[in-house]
Amino acid sequence: MKLCGIASLLRHGSISTLCWMHFFWGMASSMIFSLLPIFIVEELGGSSRSFGLLEGAVVFTSFVAKIFAGFIIDAFRKKVPMLRVGTVFTVFSKLFLACAPNVFFVFVSKSLDRFAKGLRQAPSDAILAGLDADKGLIFSLRYSMNLAGFLIGSVITSVTVHLIGPSYRIIFAASVVPTVIALCILQKKIKGDDDHYEAKEKHKWNIKDIASLPCGYWAFMVVVILLMFNRFSEGFITLKAKSVMPKQTELFPMFMSVYEVCAACVAIPIGRMSDRIKKKNALVLGIGLLVIADIFGIFSNSWYSVISIYIFSGLHMGATQGVLGAIIARSAPQHLMGTAFAIFYGVEGVALLCANSFAGMMPGVAKSIGLPEASGPFIMGVVASITAILYTLTVSDRLEHTHSR
Repeated sequence: MKLCGIASLLRHGSISTLCWMHFFWGMASSMIFSLLPIFIVEELGGSSRSFGLLEGAVVFTSFVAKIFAGFIIDAFRKKVPMLRVGTVFTVFSKLFLACAPNVFFVFVSKSLDRFAKGLRQAPSDAILAGLDADKGLIFSLRYSMNLAGFLIGSVITSVTVHLIGPSYRIIFAASVVPTVIALCILQKKIKGDDDHYEAKEKHKWNIKDIASLPCGYWAFMVVVILLMFNRFSEGFITLKAKSVMPKQTELFPMFMSVYEVCAACVAIPIGRMSDRIKKKNALVLGIGLLVIADIFGIFSNSWYSVISIYIFSGLHMGATQGVLGAIIARSAPQHLMGTAFAIFYGVEGVALLCANSFAGMMPGVAKSIGLPEASGPFIMGVVASITAILYTLTVSDRLEHTHSR
């Protein structure tokens, strides 16, 4: 029987297990996220450049792990073991970070952490995609739970810093606790691990199977590329905020919290709506929200227009993140679901790398047409998003195609 309501979803063992695991992973990540740059520079004597190199390397590691895990779970027809390995690695990565004596060990621990996240993400996506439930709702529910954990972790970190000061290693060590809880939750039975492989028992995975992915899937990959060119790093939003509010940097963390709250608030309603209407309509709505954010990004000159960038960017993330996963789940055959997500991760990673590179060049373009330099990335974003909307409307029939199971 198909699961539709939130209550019935949370009573489902596999869905509740994955949602709560993502909740605690989000909590653990947020306890490190805001303090790590300061820890590297102040306690370990590193530089901003070393932090930048570290971030670039670990993001690349995460995408490689996601691609690897996606192919492996189809090749070996097992998802839960990969999820378990990623969860165990996450626990160890937090422990290594708390004990890191220098920047190199931070690099190792963060690389392990991102690699672990990659190993977790692919089987998590594939398990949800294989369940008989409203795809938009379950992917959005998981995303909301992850954001809720991130927000609670941020509050815990802020309170801890206020009470005992910036005791980085104590906080990093405390982040182990949520990851251990997630590991304990994983001991609960996750159903449906091998069901969709049984019908394909004689079919051994081959790289040539990629060619059997439907046209609708490849059309969606084009949409993803265009969309990622407007999902450049949030750092460019911070730079825009800094150019408008140079003496109010203490407000920026609050703005980021507004971003996350907005994303969490709309994810489930939009995810539910996307299961009732055509997926392309929900996707166009979400991309449209990002166009509004870009317009504010180009022309903002006050604090309320700056916070509008964060609000509409957050609404966009909440409105689209679950829909993206749902479209893949509907368009790809079940026995190639890991492969489909692996390709998605690869396309997303390369597109984001290019998008951030081009965004870094756009300030010169903005200056040449008489706009503030910090507006440059948002000009690129508007062009990319409008193109994505037009293309989505053009291939809408392909995006609505549901692959026969």
